Amino acid sequence: MRKLNSLVSYSLLFSALLYGACKGDDKKSDEQSLPFLISNESALQGVYGKEIPVKIQLNESLSELVALLGTDTLKFWKRPSGNLILSINTKESGIGKHDVKFIGKKPDGNLHDQIVTVEVLSDIPFSMLEAKVLTSFPHLPSSFTQGLEFDGDQLFEGTGDPSYTGATLLAKVDTKSGNHTLKTSVPTPNFGEGITVLDGKIYQLTWQQQTCFVYDKTTLKKLSEFKYEGEGWGICNDGKYLIMSNGSSMLVFRDPKTFSIVKTIQVATDKSSVSNLNELEYANGLIYANVWQEDVLVSIEPSTGRVKELINCFALVNTIRSAATKQTPSPEVLNGIAYKKSSNTFFVTGKYWPNLFEVNFIPKPL
Repeated sequence: MRKLNSLVSYSLLFSALLYGACKGDDKKSDEQSLPFLISNESALQGVYGKEIPVKIQLNESLSELVALLGTDTLKFWKRPSGNLILSINTKESGIGKHDVKFIGKKPDGNLHDQIVTVEVLSDIPFSMLEAKVLTSFPHLPSSFTQGLEFDGDQLFEGTGDPSYTGATLLAKVDTKSGNHTLKTSVPTPNFGEGITVLDGKIYQLTWQQQTCFVYDKTTLKKLSEFKYEGEGWGICNDGKYLIMSNGSSMLVFRDPKTFSIVKTIQVATDKSSVSNLNELEYANGLIYANVWQEDVLVSIEPSTGRVKELINCFALVNTIRSAATKQTPSPEVLNGIAYKKSSNTFFVTGKYWPNLFEVNFIPKPL
């Protein structure tokens, strides 16, 4: 996509941002009285790799018309005439929901705008898998698990603090016993979220405190911290970048040295966008994600956001629910996924779960 590339379009965009572009004129007016309208607004959904046509119906003369995606110009028309079509290149826009803003300038200088949402879904169906339990290990039922990751054969865990009593911590975990062999506490009101290990450091997000704490992975001593906007949910890394979720359908790639944003992707199946992405794990070229309040995991293609697999964990979750009826606090949602490279297996648990499960993901029987 191109940046605004003419003095006329710069002027048009500046005027629209400064004065709100008349806010789309009076919404109660008859559509035919508007200078232009998007005639297929209700059908702006397509799949990755195929263009999505946006049909523009002109009802009166315009001196200029521009279509914007963020601050990028999709197309600029000088004295447009007739009915127009804007083709959205979905490989450039990417998967997910995108707002496209049209700004028209009348001959008298007045502006009119219209914003439409274009949704790009995956062009491939996802595979259905299920989690097969290989081994069950103890897990501290007092741990409100928010982050889980192996570094070699050492398991690390980060917890949250729903009662704000100082329960947020970062710990080394002995897998066989479930005990914490070394831990560091995080003071209230910090609510711990996802963790990841990269280049000898552990990064731990906080939920609404907009802070990422950085620790030495050997001593768990705090080294530094970063600030960010919005909520922090899950985090993993691909060996180069940190990858962060915020509870939406978006994943944010960040530079580990500065925490600045490198790129963002949205996540979708061939049916719909996938929101509530939570705890993350990177393994074998894919991003694995817990989906908050769902008993499933999804695997995601990092370059596009396409969902490759949906992993059913119903049986595993039901085992916890049926076996821990008298536990206090009661087990909550599935949350926590860690890949162990030496065994090529995954470990999963949940908030206040008494067990940590070693699993494989296998095709789900029809």
